[in-house]
Amino acid sequence: MEKHTGLKFFEHIPAVPDNGMILTRLGYRKTTTILDDNYKKKLAENINKGLMLCNTKGVFGTFKITKRDEEFVELENGVILKSKSLSKLLSGSMDVVLMAATVGKEIVDRIVDEINKDGAFAVILDAVASETADAALDWMVDFINRMIRREGKKLTKMRYSPGYGDLPLSNQKLIFDTLNLERLGISITERFMLVPEKSVIAIAGVEGVGWNE
Repeated sequence: MEKHTGLKFFEHIPAVPDNGMILTRLGYRKTTTILDDNYKKKLAENINKGLMLCNTKGVFGTFKITKRDEEFVELENGVILKSKSLSKLLSGSMDVVLMAATVGKEIVDRIVDEINKDGAFAVILDAVASETADAALDWMVDFINRMIRREGKKLTKMRYSPGYGDLPLSNQKLIFDTLNLERLGISITERFMLVPEKSVIAIAGVEGVGWNE
């Protein structure tokens, strides 16, 4: 981990996705789907191949809220996030954590290659990549919580991402620039989609332990 202009970069995140969540994403139901041993073995091998292709990195930064009302929150760096639901989530927070994670280009390129060769394997890789990106955010949340708990603080249980609820996807560009995501090998399209595809941005509030509990 290193610090750069107030941001904390992780060049390798040891994120381990939940195997059950991967299976759920693949459409398997724990109580009703029966898999024979050979299939289970092959599936496990393919999941492991996917994990080996992930080059999981991340970054986060903490920013003070300088203005707020029911419609928006404004951060110390001038970023304004317009969203009633996000403003409500952050109602007990004085600071905001902006974070992002990516599993890298290799697994995404492999998914594209496999679509025309082995569609089933491509679907497995896609599920592994998605769950690993989410697991990387979970890992960073745990890291931050351990760091700020000494100050009697914690992150909001829920985290928010641009494109969900009433927070427009265009906010990805604001956060992309703020977090210097080019450093992680991520780029952004004119339609505000992150590249490589399995890259994620999230927002969480910093609040006092015991708040809303």
